[in-house]
Amino acid sequence: MANRVFVIADTHFGHKNVIEFEKEFRPFQTIEEHDDELVYRWNNTVNKNDTIWHLGDVLFGRDAFETLRRLKGVKKLVMGNHDHYPIELYLEHFNSVHSSVKLRNALFTHIPIHPNQLLRFRANIHGHMHSKELNSPNYACVSVEHTNLAPVLIDKVMQRFPNE
Repeated sequence: MANRVFVIADTHFGHKNVIEFEKEFRPFQTIEEHDDELVYRWNNTVNKNDTIWHLGDVLFGRDAFETLRRLKGVKKLVMGNHDHYPIELYLEHFNSVHSSVKLRNALFTHIPIHPNQLLRFRANIHGHMHSKELNSPNYACVSVEHTNLAPVLIDKVMQRFPNE
């Protein structure tokens, strides 16, 4: 099987309040139950040689870095607004760390870009919005609330956008 490429955002490992903010999509009693389920879904989706682009807001609290050791795949990070720990800590778990990345003429970011910036790209794949979504055909939110709490194939996300 060929190595596949996935995308995900806003896992918020270790963030106790996220299960209160997003009760409908993260129906867990404890953050440990939440984290275990996200790890389970990730590892049942991803193979060890697959690439996963995580579009930010990975975790809260230094202890949550241990959760990243349990995740399969070649992980790459686009930093989110809550990813504020020293870059060296992220590089222990991610093969590379970026502020944004251009793939397939789409811009992958944590926070959605301004519509004027979108003129240069086919689409903006982003996180940050959790269960909300922009009402525009050129944006795709891949926060876990939109991906059944698991990474989703980039090919599936890109099917939403017209070819050039």
